[in-house]
Amino acid sequence: MRRHPIRKSPRSLVSVVLLALAGSACAHGGGLDANGCHRDRSVGNYHCHRGPHAGETFPSKAAYPGGAAGSDASPDEGYHRQDYLPRWADADGDCQDTRQEVLIAESLAPVTLDASGCHVVSGRWRDPYTGRSFTHPSRLDIDHLVPLREAHVSGAAAWPTARKRRYANDLRHPETLIAVDAGANRSKGARDPAGWLPPDRAYRCEYVSSWLRVKYQWHLDSDARERAAIRRVLAGCG
Repeated sequence: MRRHPIRKSPRSLVSVVLLALAGSACAHGGGLDANGCHRDRSVGNYHCHRGPHAGETFPSKAAYPGGAAGSDASPDEGYHRQDYLPRWADADGDCQDTRQEVLIAESLAPVTLDASGCHVVSGRWRDPYTGRSFTHPSRLDIDHLVPLREAHVSGAAAWPTARKRRYANDLRHPETLIAVDAGANRSKGARDPAGWLPPDRAYRCEYVSSWLRVKYQWHLDSDARERAAIRRVLAGCG
């Protein structure tokens, strides 16, 4: 059974976020190409962490000494949602797909299922983004807290399809997928904390902490603007 996200005190959140920021600032595991380098989205250059040019920066991938395979296009250009989520998976074969599993796990009251036992028809949910409560699942989206497109440009572009789909249906880490107000989710889109934060200010400390835990768990990069925005939130967390 999927666990509910743990609500943390401000002091605990600060510790988690500081650790995650330290990891995301120096670890680029999933985002490095065959040269041991990656395109730094925050400044637009090509920076190397491993290999013969570790620590060096070039204006573009094409400028890498000896040439570089592939184009210098942004990894965002290769993003296709169906590579990650052609449909919600039913990993345990119980007829309840990932969406239903999240709705069941996060309902604050026992859910009602349809006659087939496969789909949730009612429950009680509190959307952490807005603080609003809901009883009908049609009003909710299952949000990838770190959106699929953001994951893609943060290193997931290099993953095999099977790993992309495991991420899109991740029930192992409770922060990855959360039930939220559909309108708030669509307002967020694929933006990181530099471009969007939850309207409910009381949730922002937990939001950035969860964001960084997801990135750390999946070995995804964070760019400079993203880290700066998270530090600004952290400054107000006590």
